[in-house]
Amino acid sequence: MATPGPAPSDDLVSLLRSREAPIEIRRFAATGSLPLDATDRLRALLAVLQDSDREIAAAANETFGGIPLDDLADFLLLADALPAEIDAIASRTDDAVVLERVVRHRNVSDATLASLARTVSGTTQEALAVNHARLLRNPALIAAMFENPGLTADSRRVLNEIKEEFFEKETRRRESRLAREKAAEPEPPIEIPEPSALEAEEEEEEEPAAPAGQPAEGQEDSTGVEELYYRIVSMTVPQRVKLALTGGREERRILVADGSKMVGLAVLRARGLTLTEVEGFCGMRHLDAEIFKKISTTRDWVRRPLIALALVKNPKVPLSVSLPLIRRLQMRDLRNISRDRNLPEAVRGMARKTYMDRRR
Repeated sequence: MATPGPAPSDDLVSLLRSREAPIEIRRFAATGSLPLDATDRLRALLAVLQDSDREIAAAANETFGGIPLDDLADFLLLADALPAEIDAIASRTDDAVVLERVVRHRNVSDATLASLARTVSGTTQEALAVNHARLLRNPALIAAMFENPGLTADSRRVLNEIKEEFFEKETRRRESRLAREKAAEPEPPIEIPEPSALEAEEEEEEEPAAPAGQPAEGQEDSTGVEELYYRIVSMTVPQRVKLALTGGREERRILVADGSKMVGLAVLRARGLTLTEVEGFCGMRHLDAEIFKKISTTRDWVRRPLIALALVKNPKVPLSVSLPLIRRLQMRDLRNISRDRNLPEAVRGMARKTYMDRRR
């Protein structure tokens, strides 16, 4: 049977998704033989994995089994991957890198996450545990994670913190407020007195307000760092987590050092976060150790030489994080670190040993 001639990829994929494609087209899709680019061939294959024809479905699943895991991981970097496509991949692989990208994808469905929550381990489980936005939007995912027999102590701690801060505290506050309102006696209306003469004089002595859009003399702009800091300090933890996920660069710089690890970890999941910002975080000496650990275990970040170097050069980074990164450094950096007396002796010694081993 001849391969079908070229056709617009969107038309073929849409036809296959509609389940109305001719059987010949579905067979070609199942064997990865359609004249499409690699991405659309994979989309076509995903569309027939559960075809009504058993032979086509079997062929499609066999073809899927031969797809390199790197190709699946790259596909999951596409912003327009459909929930059904993501679910089809998630249900047919146990590769940690692929599943971690499934968990992090903005289009992944709650049903897919709930299924994974009960079974995943390692970095995939950690990625789901710190996905505060999804867990808060669908608390059933938290319950699903607690059903996971392989739930680690760290993930359990994070989930308990979320339950305590966002659900249990709020419930107690609401119950306490209702109890106070029920017990309170009706109060007489409050009479607002006329301002006294002294108050009137004080009002007259006040300086006129600055024109709209201009800061008052001696004050910073309303978007200044100081004002932003005090605004953040007045927020609740849930509000700070939301700002960490949606705010800008300056908000993230402040919030990454927040007293609540939940807020700091939320910064690392912000959509607008850049590699330059992550590198800057690595050099901060007042961050929680969990922040450094999370950065060091995020594959796409720690592969960057400048990020690995910044973690090793920071004396506040735990040795369990910095020592394994030394082997990633260049010879010049190893030599400099071995001489840096501001760093722990274990770091300097490891850098010295790695440097001498490479010279042999």
